[in-house]
Formats: sequence, C-alpha cells, structure tokens
Amino acid sequence: MEIKQLEYFVTAHNCGSLSKAAAKLFTTQPNVSRVIKLFEQELGSLLFERTSKGLKLTAYGKSIYSYAENILKNVNLITDTNSISSNNNFSVATYPSNIMSWLLVEPYQKNPDMILSHQQGTVEEITTQVSQGFSELGILYVSQNQLKAFRHIISHKKLKFIEIEKREACIYVGHNNPLYNKTSISFEELLKLKFVRGLNDFFSMEHQLEQVNVGGFATDTLQPTVYTNSEHLLTNIILETDVVELGINMVSPSHKQYDIKNLKIEGEDAYLTFGYVIQQDHNLSHNAQELLKSLEKLLKP
Repeated sequence: MEIKQLEYFVTAHNCGSLSKAAAKLFTTQPNVSRVIKLFEQELGSLLFERTSKGLKLTAYGKSIYSYAENILKNVNLITDTNSISSNNNFSVATYPSNIMSWLLVEPYQKNPDMILSHQQGTVEEITTQVSQGFSELGILYVSQNQLKAFRHIISHKKLKFIEIEKREACIYVGHNNPLYNKTSISFEELLKLKFVRGLNDFFSMEHQLEQVNVGGFATDTLQPTVYTNSEHLLTNIILETDVVELGINMVSPSHKQYDIKNLKIEGEDAYLTFGYVIQQDHNLSHNAQELLKSLEKLLKP
C-alpha cells in the first residue's frame, strides 16, 4: 500500500468524480482511475460505485475512508514537523471541544513565540498521537466504570493516565428547551430528550452513559437526532432548538457568551474522570505545564 493510493482514494471521494480529482491532483483522469483500480485489486474489494451522479463509496469504501484520511493527516504532520524549529514546539491532542480550544489560548498568550500543534480526535486517536510522539500530552475524560480498563489498554502503548479531577456528567441546553430553568436532570428525563451526537468512540460520553446504572431504563433508547463533528453546528443546534448535548460539567467560555446552560445528571454513578495521558517516564515541558495550570484554573468552581 502506498500513500499515493490513499491520497487518490480520499481525493476522488471528496471531489465526487475522477476528472475533478485529476484536476486537483495535477494528473490525468486515466491515471487516477488506474491508481484506484490497482488499490481495489490490492484490497480485494471495490471502493467506489460509478453512478450517473458521480462516484459513490461502497460499504467497504465507507468503512476505510476515515482510516485513510487519518493516515494522510499524520503524513502532513510529519512533513510539517520537518519544516519548523523544535526548540519551542508544543503539541497536544484533545477531544473535539470548544472548552479545549479556549484552554489553548492562555498558554499561547504567555508564550507567543511558541509553535502550537493541536489535534482533535477520539480517545483512540488521542492516545495514538501521544504514543507515537506526535503530541506531548492528550487531554480527555473517561468514565469511572471504564477507568481500570482504560489504564490497562494504554499501558500497552507505554502511556500513563494522570487524573486531575472527577466531574459530573451533564447536558447542555438552550433557552428553547423546557428544562432550561432547571439545575439538574434525572436519568428518566434523559430518555425524553433529543441529542446531538459527535464522534463514535468506545470511551466517548455517549458510551460511558451506557455503562452507568440507570435502574430499569435502557440508555440505548436515548434519541440522537443530529450527528456532527462541527462545533459551530453543535453550538447553534443547542442554542436555537430543543436538542441537547451530553458532556462533562465544565463551563465553556463560548457557552458563557450564548444562552446555554449546563444541567447536572443526577446519580452518584454519573461521574467522569478528567485528566491527561503522557508517555511513561516523560517529563513535561514548560509549555505543557502552563497548559495544565490553565486547565486547573478552568476547573475551579
């Protein structure tokens, strides 16, 4: 398998046609077709269906697209790393989160000469970034019920998890939601709500709630009605509709400027462990220490 094959596959899907992909790749349509055909032969499965409206991913093509895209992103990271000085670099990986993006502002303000690299992704992607040295640390949260398994899994990647604080699970609601004037919500009320859902991740907030004891209610009956990895859509859908988001009880600076509230989820099991992963025996850089100071300040009540 070659990087070129992945690049042609991803570009062809993004463009929707071989001719548009060829123009973007500065090559010819027959060459794009040939590379993709050889890639399909190597994989033993078709990646595209040719339709009257253009290219359409097959079920197999859909299943590998995100992996191919992530590989190309990492290749770009390697290329970018070669082009910058390493003396004042700082790299961090986090969940897609408006809170995390605000968190990175203060360390940069203190050190404007810093070269900052920030990656967003699932827990799997975050821990991979750290274990492979692309990110110095990864900031994330894990449910209490999954913490032991999580520590065991990342130990095989020669990583350790440093716990900072336990936080309640919550939902984010806008003023159009009838629960807006409440301060907390029961598990029973969760079942009646419509949710916006993000990344499909085993250690994600959505999966963690499935591990929480909710008595006789099955949490797989929660109703995700919007799926997105866009922070802008996520904020606006909460702000303007009755759709809610599951999350961790931290006040986002972006939420402060909007009419969005955090409602705690009632129940002693509804807690998440917030912290960061680093390589074993790693000594934090000055930039990493400053970021963690900003995080501790954000977590203060």
